[in-house]
Amino acid sequence: MGSKYRGEIDNQKSHIITLRVVIGVLILFCVLFWMSANKAREVQRVYLPPDLRSGSTVTLNQVPATTAYSFAVSIFQYLNTWLDDGSVDYPARVNELAAYITPSFAQWLKEDILRRSGRGELDRRTRTVTLINDMAYDDERVEIINENNFVVWLDLRIKETHRGVDIKTVDIRYPINVVRSDISLEFNPWGLMLNGFHGNPTRITTTVNE
Repeated sequence: MGSKYRGEIDNQKSHIITLRVVIGVLILFCVLFWMSANKAREVQRVYLPPDLRSGSTVTLNQVPATTAYSFAVSIFQYLNTWLDDGSVDYPARVNELAAYITPSFAQWLKEDILRRSGRGELDRRTRTVTLINDMAYDDERVEIINENNFVVWLDLRIKETHRGVDIKTVDIRYPINVVRSDISLEFNPWGLMLNGFHGNPTRITTTVNE
């Protein structure tokens, strides 16, 4: 009788151990499933070069140099386009582009606004910025520091007027630092930001013939 009773106890213990193993496996499976689901929800970016006529190999989450260049041109031009009054337009551009410029560069720009305002360089002043000769992209215009960090050289023509009178036309080479950002696609579909200047802008004294 005692032997039979002990056998039933052993069977129950074995059954409990088996249940614990099954429960453990189920918990592990749930954890793995949760981790996989979270990973699947992560945003994966595909950066396409501007011109695909000649064919291109696209790598997931890799920023082509052409994309960094196009981004720098688009954002920097808009930042420096003041159609009515620089004292109003320049601060407005900085605010509008908050998702496309790093906090440190935004702070530099706000200080630049104060400097220019103090020198009378914004009030009723307009500015337009264009690429010199509409220069097309070439590899020498982008330095890839690493997969998240680029230096883009932009050769731009700056034209300014004050109260409708032309006061400045100058060609300048800007070394723009472009960095990757994990900001939401809702606010910044490029996934890139301007991070200021990589060195001082320099005046171009010899311009390609137009």
